[in-house]
Amino acid sequence: MSDLLEYSFFQSPYLNITARNILVLLAILLFIKLARKAYTVFISRKLRALDTFDKEKELILVRAGRGIILIIGIIIAIFSLGLSGLLGLVFNYELVKIDKISLTPGKILVFVLILIFARLISRLVRVLLKKNFSKKTWIDEGKEYTIFKLTKYGLYGLAILIGLTSLGLDIKLIVGGLGALLVGLGFGLQHLFYDLISGIIILFEGPVKVGDVIEVDGLVARVQQIDIRTSKVLTRDGKYIIIPNSNLIGEKVVNWNHGSELTRFNINVNVKFGTDTALVRDILYNSALKHPDVSKNREIIVRFEDFAENGLKFSVFFWARKTWVVETLQSEIRFEIDQQFRNQGIVITIPQREMHLINSRNDSPNPLSSPQ
Repeated sequence: MSDLLEYSFFQSPYLNITARNILVLLAILLFIKLARKAYTVFISRKLRALDTFDKEKELILVRAGRGIILIIGIIIAIFSLGLSGLLGLVFNYELVKIDKISLTPGKILVFVLILIFARLISRLVRVLLKKNFSKKTWIDEGKEYTIFKLTKYGLYGLAILIGLTSLGLDIKLIVGGLGALLVGLGFGLQHLFYDLISGIIILFEGPVKVGDVIEVDGLVARVQQIDIRTSKVLTRDGKYIIIPNSNLIGEKVVNWNHGSELTRFNINVNVKFGTDTALVRDILYNSALKHPDVSKNREIIVRFEDFAENGLKFSVFFWARKTWVVETLQSEIRFEIDQQFRNQGIVITIPQREMHLINSRNDSPNPLSSPQ
């Protein structure tokens, strides 16, 4: 039996594949599969038993644990099969060598693992920030997003520096290279550099935050995501638009949420001459007042604007909370105004023009006809 287990299918100075090694490898693979499954069930049960269950936290812990189990299993398999020497030879093989800097598969693997670790840490930080900030009244969705983004960029920047250092690069050369790169961006890629600086300004100062309703060049949209160079907004038509951050800093942007949750809007209407103006004023005021989304704590103003060409011009001004769907709100108020006008016999006028047609053939003489 022992001779059968030691039967070699392939043999080299660095690798010897025997029946025993194959059985050990199969046992390790089975152990990895069962351990990953058991870990997933254990974590899920523990977290779901808590009063505050967080799906994202569960996903992060499950993925991190399963990854660690897989790495441990691979390490056990390597040493059990006697592949440590071959693995060391592969990892230390020089792919590229420049001066004193050599690039090997091992260093590349370390660099990738550092980035993966930074990604896991950033996601875990997001869960912790979300859990802690949910109890803070002074931190809204936009500030929470900004803090997370800055933390994420900081972690990735630190991970890249550590990773480059692990490749054998001098930290002084890295910093000097980044300085030269920034100078190059400043001269050769001014628009891109301006977008990056604008993104940093937005994240730090917060003139525009995630969840804000903004108006840029007549486009009304809600900010969904702010990245270091561009921002993603959602229009009221359900379309996603990518806007360079420089547009949010350098151009005129109306932030409907900045400073106050209320915004003032108005509705204009014209009625024919001779209409009871006091009655029109009451109808406009009450139509706006009775709408549930119009603020009752702010003054509703009805103005008699002018004696227009087509009648008497009125405007009603009100403060609304639902700025995202204000056109629907205005439409509902217009329906109410029209219904009240119909009940009171008030006629809404529109601009009219009279057109006079002149028959040039009958009214002007024919230049080709001879005089009689």
